[in-house]
Amino acid sequence: MRAGVTVAVLLTAASAPALAACNNAISIFELRQMNYGTIAVTNGGGRVTIAPSGVVTAPGGFALSGATVAGNFVTLGSANCAMSILFTPGSLVGPGSAMTINNFTTDAGASPRFNGSGWFDFNVGADLLVNASQAGGNYSGTYTVTVIY
Repeated sequence: MRAGVTVAVLLTAASAPALAACNNAISIFELRQMNYGTIAVTNGGGRVTIAPSGVVTAPGGFALSGATVAGNFVTLGSANCAMSILFTPGSLVGPGSAMTINNFTTDAGASPRFNGSGWFDFNVGADLLVNASQAGGNYSGTYTVTVIY
């Protein structure tokens, strides 16, 4: 899956030196696209989840196979600065009905920070809402990742 990437920088007017140092532009790069592998709907629809580790789970009624990977991003910004990582849901389109991708998770931890060199990488997982009687075929789509100081 290809990720649409939106980058935002939120600067605050403050006299604290730590906040003033967090003013470099942020760059974000997708290193690896999220891939749920092959999902066969055998009985109804439901939620298929890929964890930031790349492990895919689904309720009964699904058969899962193939290689799966979580999305992976690297961000560049100001050294040692805290950040927020936000996601905007997207959809996957293909030969059948569109499927929503949402409820994103990362391995970034509760308080992500750029390291001393000003970079940070993280893996991304999400829920894919598969429709009942989803048509077979290849599906792709986008979601938006926003990183803010």
